[in-house]
Amino acid sequence: MKEVVRHRSDLSDLHVFNAVAVCGGMNAAARSLRVDPSTVSRSLDQLEARLNSRLVRRTAQGVVLTKTGEIGPARVRTIENQIEELEREIIGSEATSPVGAVTLSCSDGVEAFLLTPALTQLLRENPKLDLRLDCGLLPNNPLEADAEIALSFNAEPVPGYLSRPIAYFHYGLFGTRSYFELYGLPHSIEEALHHPFLHFTAHTLTANMARNGPAFEDLARRRVETNSSAAVVEGVLAGIGVAAMPTVLASLYPELVMIGGSAEPIELSLVYHRDIERIPRIKVVLKWLESVFDQRTRPWYRREFVPPHEFGPLLGRKTPNLPLGAGKLTERLPAQALVPRRLIATCDA
Repeated sequence: MKEVVRHRSDLSDLHVFNAVAVCGGMNAAARSLRVDPSTVSRSLDQLEARLNSRLVRRTAQGVVLTKTGEIGPARVRTIENQIEELEREIIGSEATSPVGAVTLSCSDGVEAFLLTPALTQLLRENPKLDLRLDCGLLPNNPLEADAEIALSFNAEPVPGYLSRPIAYFHYGLFGTRSYFELYGLPHSIEEALHHPFLHFTAHTLTANMARNGPAFEDLARRRVETNSSAAVVEGVLAGIGVAAMPTVLASLYPELVMIGGSAEPIELSLVYHRDIERIPRIKVVLKWLESVFDQRTRPWYRREFVPPHEFGPLLGRKTPNLPLGAGKLTERLPAQALVPRRLIATCDA
């Protein structure tokens, strides 16, 4: 601690010396620094004693820098400029550093599969930021949950709020490669009727998908129904059957295979009040969301449809998702057998 105090005193004496050099006298330097002339004289004496060098010559007209003293002022000004710059950076950092919590409303599937895996970098770079994810399973209006930011599908205009598209979700009928090897790959929506269907009840997707096959509406009402999109995804991955899901999931799970074409894309919008977009904690989350749904590097979020089997090369995979009818299927079992490939281990009582 003594060492720190000594260095701090050194900087103070250098500051006084620079004032004497700039003002050309002890009294003028004292007035500039708003201290007594005796304080200026004492600091200058301490500095010269510590450096064992004469820095100024006192004259009737004031002070004159010695040859050694002429070296000092420029260096001292450099030091003071660096200190001022450091202070500005610290003050600026405190003013813009995101502090506090941000409440973000989104669907459970978007939160579980797209946002949470990307949270690590956001939280590491912003240690004072907290994120509250509100995943109402049936949100008619995500902003009603007191969310500061909402990710909303097919968002309606809200007075005072900014709403802009951030991604487009292309939906299709999916199952896993292992499931289709076991039960057979349907070559049409009609053939998919013979497979168990997991239906996400919180979407308007069925109206769009019905145009792709006359029997799809009947299909969508059958078997498993849930208002959790995460439950639908996990059910398909577990081998329960098939489901309508966004193609982005094929970028995460290469075992998913798409049947037929895609429905009309569903627009995902970023919604927030116009008065809060300049708040540091809001700004950093908005910027993070834009990177998560970056359409330049993640083409499955673009308005135009990109087939899942083209994702492989973009992700550095050697084996892309199988397109319709591709790949060699093993002996097919009846889909009605309902034998999942993933079994839950049990123990005897």
